[in-house]
Amino acid sequence: MDLKPLTTLLLATLLTACTSPPKEKTEYEKQLDAVAMPTNEADRLLQCKNLSDMYWLELMDEGSQGKTSSWLNLPDYSRTIAIKKRRDAMNCPRLGKHPWLPQ
Repeated sequence: MDLKPLTTLLLATLLTACTSPPKEKTEYEKQLDAVAMPTNEADRLLQCKNLSDMYWLELMDEGSQGKTSSWLNLPDYSRTIAIKKRRDAMNCPRLGKHPWLPQ
């Protein structure tokens, strides 16, 4: 019994099931992308600070208001993820302290 055709069929099925078309950007992601990338280090650090503040505020807002997506009533973190992707693209430093902890 030759298992090569069966293995090829299973592998092809697995590979086609795991791929998906690229996801369309949300309006919020387009707005974030429209902001110009900083040209010097001072501007980059300022934008990183602003993005970090936006990230924490959005995270707290989503948790407190209970925004949910349509699938299983899970919180919708799309805006938070968009901000995090922008921070990662700018190579922002990680946050040392959380805003809710005493200084």
